[in-house]
Amino acid sequence: MSDLRRPIRTLVALTASAMMTSPALSQATVPFPPIGGLIERGADFEPVPSAKPSIVESFASQCVLPHPELAWAALPRHLREVPLRQMIGQLLVVSFSGKTADSAGVALAADALAASEIGGVLYFRHNVGTAEDVRAINARLLAASPDLPPMIAIDQEGGAVMRLKPSEGAPDTPSARDVAQTPPDTARETYDAMAESLASAGFTANFGPVVDLDLNPDNPVISRFGRAYGADPQTVVDYGEAFVDAHRDAGVATALKHFPGHGSSTDDSHDGATDLTPTWSRKEMIPFRDMIVDRKADMIMIGHLELDGLSGPDGWPASLSPNAIDRFLRDTLCYDGLVVSDDLSMDAVSSHWNAIEATKQMVRAGGDIALLSLSADKGAAAVREILDALEAEAAASPDFEDRIRYAYARIVHHKLDLMEARAVSEAAPAGIPTRWAQATPGSLPR
Repeated sequence: MSDLRRPIRTLVALTASAMMTSPALSQATVPFPPIGGLIERGADFEPVPSAKPSIVESFASQCVLPHPELAWAALPRHLREVPLRQMIGQLLVVSFSGKTADSAGVALAADALAASEIGGVLYFRHNVGTAEDVRAINARLLAASPDLPPMIAIDQEGGAVMRLKPSEGAPDTPSARDVAQTPPDTARETYDAMAESLASAGFTANFGPVVDLDLNPDNPVISRFGRAYGADPQTVVDYGEAFVDAHRDAGVATALKHFPGHGSSTDDSHDGATDLTPTWSRKEMIPFRDMIVDRKADMIMIGHLELDGLSGPDGWPASLSPNAIDRFLRDTLCYDGLVVSDDLSMDAVSSHWNAIEATKQMVRAGGDIALLSLSADKGAAAVREILDALEAEAAASPDFEDRIRYAYARIVHHKLDLMEARAVSEAAPAGIPTRWAQATPGSLPR
């Protein structure tokens, strides 16, 4: 012990000796006296606090998005001349009933797609029968709208969140947390198998990857189920992009979720309003920002999440907020892809706004696709009520009509790009109408 202390005692002695031999140091007191020429501060001086940069200032980019009117003008003429009601229908992706191709619920969904009353459907577990049933349902839905592919979407993340199980033809994909324990090349192989199985079954969209950060081990909806790749933003970006690239190669679109980040929350937005303000940190935005910059965001799913400085005004959650969608995602992060709401039937929204008001507000805020879980017995009627309400709102408000046109244009461009991707993908020929492969954005069959 004495040997370890000797260097410290020697250092103290040398320092004391230097202070005694230096005239400046030997005369100094603590605090040091004022130095000539400097402003002396009074005893009551208080520094002005430096304001923390806003979220917008922290993530501001130099990019300027083209005006959405340009995307509208770039559509093929016959797709600009469809009735407004059909444009509105493209903004709706809804649940359906039935698990066989000849069931009444599937017939209703196919009819709605054919009439452009909806733009797509969302699978739940109650829609899944056998692998053959799933392929037959999707073939019927794809054939209902051969000129513009419907969005046939599913939540197939891996781990606990898999609508299709291995018994129904899906690979046994691990959770995001487990995938992140493997090398990136292995993760890509894992997601290649997942994406190819979805494409061959006729799905056109997978609502993943989760790019939330695993920041709260007690989080009831993300960490609890291993849905995040980790707490490090770069890790999340690396594995999230492997997920996206695999699906793109198979001709399946993806959606980053849950903007602006659900990983630190203490609540589950399925069960009610979730305020992120006490727990959220700015690094939760990094995966969204970086994947937008890397052009790896086909869609962004925006959560029913509240966050000071981002959501609002007037208590609107991010999913319905012009601050979150128009001012931040579009103007600040320079995102020109699709914004899809989380399910508007979740309690965080449905306990405050009905489906009509929620869909209206989502459109006003700059969103593109409203996800809606509708009851089997009232689904078709609810869709028509939403169509009627949005059509009436557009008739009364040219600004609202423009919002519909711009969302419609983004959706159609997305679908045209998807047609091209699926035409060249080796994983996606099953169930796709032949004339899709012959179609190009400028020569779609009428």
